[in-house]
Amino acid sequence: MKIGISADCSSGLEYFPKDHTVQITRTTINFQEEVLIDGIDITADEFYEKLSNTDIVPTTSAPTMGEILKTIQYYKDKGYTDVIHFPISYNLSTYGENLKATVSDLIEGINFHVFSTRSATNIQGYVAYYGEILAKKGYDVETIFRECDKLRNNIKAYFVVDDLKYLVKNGRLSATAGFIGSLVRVKPILTLSDQGKIEPFEKVRTHAKAINRMLEIIDNESKNHKNVIYVVLHTKRLDDALEIAEKIKSTQKNAKRVEVATITPTVGAHIGCGVLGIGRIVVDNLIEEI
Repeated sequence: MKIGISADCSSGLEYFPKDHTVQITRTTINFQEEVLIDGIDITADEFYEKLSNTDIVPTTSAPTMGEILKTIQYYKDKGYTDVIHFPISYNLSTYGENLKATVSDLIEGINFHVFSTRSATNIQGYVAYYGEILAKKGYDVETIFRECDKLRNNIKAYFVVDDLKYLVKNGRLSATAGFIGSLVRVKPILTLSDQGKIEPFEKVRTHAKAINRMLEIIDNESKNHKNVIYVVLHTKRLDDALEIAEKIKSTQKNAKRVEVATITPTVGAHIGCGVLGIGRIVVDNLIEEI
């Protein structure tokens, strides 16, 4: 058995702090008639610069079937027996949900599997990255799924968004939830729920208080764990992200490491500039080091 790992652009694996060989399937970003391939036609820095200078709210398109099949063929040509794909949360993009059934009818000589990450950004990337670690060490598909499930269930993420219009416009956050209309004078803390949905978590009066409250939440949810990877995510707020990372380093004695990462354009199209987030990945009791 030889298992290949793939994930879509939402995973942030192109901006990942660890070396990997996960194959990335491409999404497109649409500025009305202008169509750009994430990671090929535009980088994260270029994307956020463009976004900050336009009133257009871009949309995205999931990897095409041709893109998925090209990745599978890549692994098949190299003698792999299986491919596991790690898509963005089904609750943020539906493309991955029925992918296995669709693809299985179009391929021969290789097995295709889809793991439900219930996540996005580098958090999703970490699940795929762990899958690759396990695959390279010779674990079978069942074990990889079981271990990645364990990792996924020990991930939490919170973020503060500067402008909710992107999430609302693209349908990732409901404008009718009774939450949006009350945000004139507050900054919301949002969370990526256990089901991989973006949901309101708490309303805070100012941006600075929202960041401090986010740090407090992460601290409360992490203090009983021994080994935690903290990921500070941002869209065009590197200095602020680095400052948050330093606070985490100075307060979290259980930090295995603290990383700072830009959010990939595919996700940034739905949340806009000025976002700051913290992901907490508990790595206690994994069968392999991550």
